[in-house]
Amino acid sequence: MACNSPPPIRRRTRGMNIHRKLISAVMTKQVCQVRVDQPASHALDLMQSHHVSSVLVIENDLILGIITERDIVRALNADNRRLKDFSCADLMQAPVLTVGARTRCLDAYHLMAGRGIRHLAVTDEAGHVLGIASEGDVMRNFGIEYYMNFKDVAHVMSKTFCRLPPTASVGAALREMVQQHQSCVIVVDPQGRPAGVLTERDVVRLSNEHPHPQEMLLADAMHAPVMSVKPGRRLHAAVKMMEDAHIRRLVVVDEHGVACGLLTHHEIARGLEGDYVTYLKEIVELQARHLQQAAQAIDEKLLFANILRSVTGTAVLASDLEYRISYATPSIAEVLGLRMEDVGGRDIRDTLKRVGWGSAEHSLSEENVGRGARHYVVATGTGKTDFQVSVLLDAQNDPRGYLVLAQRA
Repeated sequence: MACNSPPPIRRRTRGMNIHRKLISAVMTKQVCQVRVDQPASHALDLMQSHHVSSVLVIENDLILGIITERDIVRALNADNRRLKDFSCADLMQAPVLTVGARTRCLDAYHLMAGRGIRHLAVTDEAGHVLGIASEGDVMRNFGIEYYMNFKDVAHVMSKTFCRLPPTASVGAALREMVQQHQSCVIVVDPQGRPAGVLTERDVVRLSNEHPHPQEMLLADAMHAPVMSVKPGRRLHAAVKMMEDAHIRRLVVVDEHGVACGLLTHHEIARGLEGDYVTYLKEIVELQARHLQQAAQAIDEKLLFANILRSVTGTAVLASDLEYRISYATPSIAEVLGLRMEDVGGRDIRDTLKRVGWGSAEHSLSEENVGRGARHYVVATGTGKTDFQVSVLLDAQNDPRGYLVLAQRA
């Protein structure tokens, strides 16, 4: 399988609200695909020729795995074999995290950030692929108002980055990238000034062109010259530099030209996590209007404080005192087998009964939950699930609703 030419780079839309944008509106619909039994060289060819950072491994129209640039780096670092001796099955990561087409961008990014990944597959109800979305796809659709949240590059850039001299080998660079979880290595001169850069995309190219790229020197493998930016540059201007040059990173340099930071799509998109309270507020207000329960809507700060106590992989359901669900996290699909569009306004007790918790009504009774947080292990349709049930209390310690956290046991 192959893929069509990638769509042109999307331009930002002034005034676009990323909180309301659906992932289907920003995803890449032209998905590069390989079969599980094809050689890795086929995946490398697709990634290099189409300038994409991932390919999906598909069999019978269903997703079996994903191969990303980072997987290429890890494979080269861990094995001395030529990459072209691998199969797609050797390189792919599975299972692939998927979301529905009507998932909001901010929810999708929250899933990526929580799992430490940069790609999500978008599927229909039958599990057939509709597209793929990356951090870059989300970031390129930020409106100008998003960048106004940050004063300059210094407020967003990462001060942790890999740096090596031109005399170091590509193999040494691969080890640095894997150990520090970085997408590139900045090649610096003796004074610390950037002389070049080796990125994950460069590694894909080198693997396609050289039998043993690990043995090459960075001086011969790096991409030069490097585009740089000062810490005081406005973030919006820096992002425009990246878009105009069709690149995904800028090296941040101080007044002496010494590398002092790195600005990538990842650092820019990471600001969405700090925007999550605003998003929750909009969701709560929207659902409150829909249910005509604005006076009883869960306070966004209260809800966010409780969500922060949960961990990655935990599904969250919140209801008002009448047991009507007012908020749910996208992870309910993975943990409980529920769809986001099916739970809003529903009775939380009936919803939990549907997934196999027969005694949910008793467990969520005011008398039972009022004694404090309760833990239950229940055999649901998705396997054994650990539930924690508690009462949502406001600043005056008055009950305002119920909170259910669910996690695979």
